[in-house]
Amino acid sequence: MRFKGFEGEWKEILLEDFAKRGSGHTPNKSYSEYYNGDINWISLTDSKKLDNGYIEFTNTKISQLGLDNSSAVLHPAGSVLLSRDAGVGKSAVMKKSMAVSQHFIVWTTKENVSSNWFLYNVLQILKPEFERIAIGSTIKTIGLPYFKKLKITAPSFHEQQKIASFLSVVDEKIQQLSRKNELLAQYKKGVIQQLFSGALRFKDANGADYPDWEEKKFGEVASKKSSNISANKIEENFGDFIIYGASGVLKKVDFYKEENDYISIVKDGAGVGRLLYCKGKSSVLGTMEIISPKQSIDTYFLYCLLSNIDFSKYVTGSTIPHIYFKDYSNEVCGIPSLPEQKKIAAFLSGIDAKIAHTGQQMAKSQRFKKGLLQQLFV
Repeated sequence: MRFKGFEGEWKEILLEDFAKRGSGHTPNKSYSEYYNGDINWISLTDSKKLDNGYIEFTNTKISQLGLDNSSAVLHPAGSVLLSRDAGVGKSAVMKKSMAVSQHFIVWTTKENVSSNWFLYNVLQILKPEFERIAIGSTIKTIGLPYFKKLKITAPSFHEQQKIASFLSVVDEKIQQLSRKNELLAQYKKGVIQQLFSGALRFKDANGADYPDWEEKKFGEVASKKSSNISANKIEENFGDFIIYGASGVLKKVDFYKEENDYISIVKDGAGVGRLLYCKGKSSVLGTMEIISPKQSIDTYFLYCLLSNIDFSKYVTGSTIPHIYFKDYSNEVCGIPSLPEQKKIAAFLSGIDAKIAHTGQQMAKSQRFKKGLLQQLFV
């Protein structure tokens, strides 16, 4: 598919010549004054915000002091970024000036030469290739030498703009859904914080107060179990039973390890501390731990309780980060009665259902766009 008025072959060009490449860095986390500033800083925790067009907000902000005392740089609005580690191949366009961690590459396009939205769509097309060539056991990554040699095929600047403009309608739809999803997630986070701080309480069916919450260590209400399943040893992708990886469903197989619903937590690697609510009759990889409720604890409530724990304070290791149950099991938590737990779980799972529905709409729009890309870039 090609627009009228444009002729001639697309030219092969080094990405290095098409746009200016930049990188990032992580300010020293030992200095609290380097963080909680007003500079948006994209890290691996923002992975879910990528592949949706613009990225406008980040989970972490750094200060000017953090920027000045690290190798991080402020990239201009409109720059195109790509994750070369966990979430490898994911990309986005910066809505505003931002800094990034060392896990990302950033390209700034050249005026009247290269279009940022055209480049974004090129990277989207190349994503399967990025995923294929990434190497590593715990963390998949692509080295910088690959990108220095990477060539793309591009038309004239005006045709780039035409293509980008055509795709912008779908991109805008995806961005709207992404923003809705993000707002729902922020709302849920706010409700969880209010609930576990005691600022928000539910009433029973008769309008009466539930009993006061009891303070308990997390290890008193939950137990931990390990998995020995290796991703490299799972060859088949058929069956009725899910194996969960760090980012969600990995494969379907003909066996399962866990009978009942449970929570999984990534215990090491780039996504350390990431939680998943897992349905029963399933399994998880060995890089994750299985957290199950003890007696008189609702499983979904336990998941919400874990969501309110700041795991960053329990992370150890510099090269490969780890968290250990023996450490966060000592976290003191407020525990309501089982009926109130179930009421909290029902309310929050309702928000999760809305988040899931929006995610499905996003996936549908992304599939539609993928079809357009295949026609335009053939």
